[in-house]
Amino acid sequence: MTRLENLGIPAALDDVVRDFGCRIAAADLDGCGPFLDWVEQILVDHPEKKALVLAPGTLIEDDLILESDAEPFTLGFSCIIATGDLTVTGRIYNSDVESGPSLFVAGRLKAGEIIKAASAIVVLGSVDVDGLAVCDSDNGAFLVGGDLNARGLIDCDHEILIAGDVKATVASDDLGNMRALLVAEVFEDPDDASNEWPEGDLIRDRLLAGLPVFNAGAL
Repeated sequence: MTRLENLGIPAALDDVVRDFGCRIAAADLDGCGPFLDWVEQILVDHPEKKALVLAPGTLIEDDLILESDAEPFTLGFSCIIATGDLTVTGRIYNSDVESGPSLFVAGRLKAGEIIKAASAIVVLGSVDVDGLAVCDSDNGAFLVGGDLNARGLIDCDHEILIAGDVKATVASDDLGNMRALLVAEVFEDPDDASNEWPEGDLIRDRLLAGLPVFNAGAL
């Protein structure tokens, strides 16, 4: 199996932030929400680290784990920058609700599933997900310059901005439809209908176990 760090080249954070800022402007997204703010945040969080830069069309034939204790982030990288389209055949996964490495994609992102907490995922094109996109915690962001195509999107108090269309069943605290759409087992008190806030760790555990998190017929 090809190690992720061997798929790209290291680069200084200030260089990649400057380049990605130009790409945001070229995509006419510089005035559309906090795209640049989240990219520039890597200079604040880990200024001593590097970025791993992937070429357009990079294919990751496995899961992409966005955790500080996973490679390549244990090797001095704080983020992954895809300079064009990126395909991940497995999951993009992050469970840390406090912090996590970032993923920036200048083109289109395709993934089997996205399960994220505090990591920032910023995509300038559209995002195509075979399964679910789950966004948990108020410390991260999921910003998409194009459309989001997925079976379902779960928003648990997360910063989400989709500039295009959302083609997915959306369960969100803002919409107040969590209890109607999600299985009772993802709530701290499954039998209390007034408990309307699902637990991110319960959602993640069920997905990793191959169990459904949406009610039958909801998707």
